Amino acid sequence: MAILLTVWAMLIVGGLVAYIVTRSVLLADFDHSMIARVRARPELKDRPEALPRIEESAEDRLLIDKQVGPNIRLPQVLPDNDRGPTVISRGFVTLGGGRRYRTLSLRFSPARAGGQPALVVYSSPTDRLDSILNRLALSLAGFGAAAGLAAAAVAVGVSRKALRPLSQTAQVIGEIDDLHLDRRIDADALPIELRPVAGKLNEMLERIERSTLQRKQFLADASHELRTPVAALVTTLEVALRRPREASAYVEALETCLSDARMLRQLVQTLLEHARGGFVKEESEPFDAAALMNQCADVAEGLAVPARVQIVRNIPPSLPVKTYSNRLRGIVMNLMGNAVEHNRPGGTVEIHCEAQGADLEVAITDTGPGIAAEHIPHLFEPFYRVSHGEDSSNARQHLGLGLFLVDSHIKSLGGTCRIESEVGVGTTFRVRVPGICTMHPTALEASIA
Repeated sequence: MAILLTVWAMLIVGGLVAYIVTRSVLLADFDHSMIARVRARPELKDRPEALPRIEESAEDRLLIDKQVGPNIRLPQVLPDNDRGPTVISRGFVTLGGGRRYRTLSLRFSPARAGGQPALVVYSSPTDRLDSILNRLALSLAGFGAAAGLAAAAVAVGVSRKALRPLSQTAQVIGEIDDLHLDRRIDADALPIELRPVAGKLNEMLERIERSTLQRKQFLADASHELRTPVAALVTTLEVALRRPREASAYVEALETCLSDARMLRQLVQTLLEHARGGFVKEESEPFDAAALMNQCADVAEGLAVPARVQIVRNIPPSLPVKTYSNRLRGIVMNLMGNAVEHNRPGGTVEIHCEAQGADLEVAITDTGPGIAAEHIPHLFEPFYRVSHGEDSSNARQHLGLGLFLVDSHIKSLGGTCRIESEVGVGTTFRVRVPGICTMHPTALEASIA
């Protein structure tokens, strides 16, 4: 629409300019012919043959020194040369009958020194000129209207053709929902200028599809995991209530139900923590990462006492950072809890953290049985568990969500996690979080010293 309005404006301006220029040319030519007729009149020349006789209208009006008449004689006022009169004024007048005249006021110089100049007012009807200008105006208006309609028709056709791919794209986008996330926009059918936008939209749709599929898979896996302890809980209660039993039997049944209920609570808490990490908006805050690491190590030491595992700390005295403390604490606690639980009696767990420029690197190493290479790519998948030969009662307590939660926190912080493991030797998790250290390493070393 804007382009069409611009074309119409250009046509109107072009028509006005053409009319004004043509009118000025015709008026100039009309004035020149009037001056030539005045100079050719015998009243103003001793020798009229000096200029060719120009045909004049019988309705022309001549006023010489305020005396009106068609044959008034005037002493010679022009030398016998081609110098023309001076135009004092020019314009249009309308007489009582409504007829228009073109009027020129001319000053003629005297033929000899000491003579008086003559003032001549010459008027000529403009019927023919007005007719020509009216026809010109009608022609330009008709041409402008025809050109405007043609431009509108062309604009409508071009816009429909240009907008057809956009309409199809809008239809495709309107059909996309959670059941049709595999639909994509045909970027090749769009104009070149819109293809980058279509490409970005397709990338966004791909991310949404992948995220939705992951959510659906997560919910399916969670439902599967919840079904087992719920079924075990219901079965235990049904068996216990099937017939009267001894008090000790009821106590045993209640203990089994309590174990299943605790497992359900752990699963629900883990799922809730994951949901909060993904949807609750937190504010980053400055804090001392070294103090946070020591707190996590203190908790891990409490878990390590029954397993006779030693916690080794390699933590600087101070490590200022600015990030999400709850997420960083969740990463370290889950990794240290796994390192303690999957360790050998008398083994060690080492926590090492340091600043690498503006990045924070945390490494947690255990002396456990190690992880086979085929399991490493799947460790961060929800509900994935690696069996190390534990008994079935202990295996039931591992939900396979700890590392999945760690991976979610690391991604939310924009960090990475690298796993180094050797079967029979141990495993190291190296977490790197970029751009959170607020003190330059040299200044940090100076503060430590």
